[in-house]
Amino acid sequence: MTEEAGLWDQDAELWESLGYEAPVRVNLMKRICDLTSSAVGVKFSPSLRANPPPLVPVERIRNGLNIAPHRLNGCYLLQLDEKTILKVGLRVHMGESEAMILVRNQTSVPVPKVFNAYMIEDIGFISMEKIDGMQLGRNWSELPREMKESLAQELRGYIQQWRQIKGSFFGTVDNGPCQEIIFQHPWENKVYRYGPFATRRGFNKGMVEALAKSRPNLKLETEQDIRFAEELLMSGTDQEEIKVFTHGDLDMSNIMIQDGKITAIIDWGAAGYSVPEREYFALRWPALDEDWCELSTSILPPDGYEYWYNINRQMKLYTCI
Repeated sequence: MTEEAGLWDQDAELWESLGYEAPVRVNLMKRICDLTSSAVGVKFSPSLRANPPPLVPVERIRNGLNIAPHRLNGCYLLQLDEKTILKVGLRVHMGESEAMILVRNQTSVPVPKVFNAYMIEDIGFISMEKIDGMQLGRNWSELPREMKESLAQELRGYIQQWRQIKGSFFGTVDNGPCQEIIFQHPWENKVYRYGPFATRRGFNKGMVEALAKSRPNLKLETEQDIRFAEELLMSGTDQEEIKVFTHGDLDMSNIMIQDGKITAIIDWGAAGYSVPEREYFALRWPALDEDWCELSTSILPPDGYEYWYNINRQMKLYTCI
């Protein structure tokens, strides 16, 4: 086995979960390079279609440095040079590039500039600016309290800016399916699409469908499931229907800092128009640090957190994903 094959070979289980009849070992990087070489049927991100930039050359992809070798979500982060990162893989979609372009155009939020973004078959490519800084979580525990509070307020200001952007549907910016974490717990790790949805009632029906598909027999299993599904169907229908732009994955690893300031918000793969409560839930749900948990309520109101936490818990009751 060559050094390159040892670096890039992926477990066939991922491919099989996406509907492929894969051999025991599948070299995803080889497929990415083959598709790049043939460049047949390229579909550019909507904002770039009028004047599409050149594709990333296959030689640059082969020579790229994998800066996140332990990622398990079907994509690579390749550093092509000192200023350029390529995110490429099966789980990369144009809703992410469109979200970054939208935020850069309509806010002052520091977001990597998108140089190019396109799909070749089911592989997504996003070439973007490499931002200086380190992940907030890397040295959070060592930061003085005053700096933590300052960073929390800076983040609050950025979130308030992008929450001014409203949509007419629930889904990704390019009218793709919803990327909420509650839709990411399918039984047997199958991939399903939910949405986009024009109304909250449609969104709620999507949640019920996701609940059923998180069960071993792909249907509601118990009386408790049925009662919970009825609760989901009525969720938020007595409130004003707002579809607010949402990052959706504000984990500390997706916030870059340098010299006590935020230099970038990264990883917009879960972004889209969603319910207002989703942003706080995604910010708070994975957090373990006590200071971050406390400061999170100064960043966003915690309204609805327990309810959405329970939805997510019910979705992963059988899968534990």
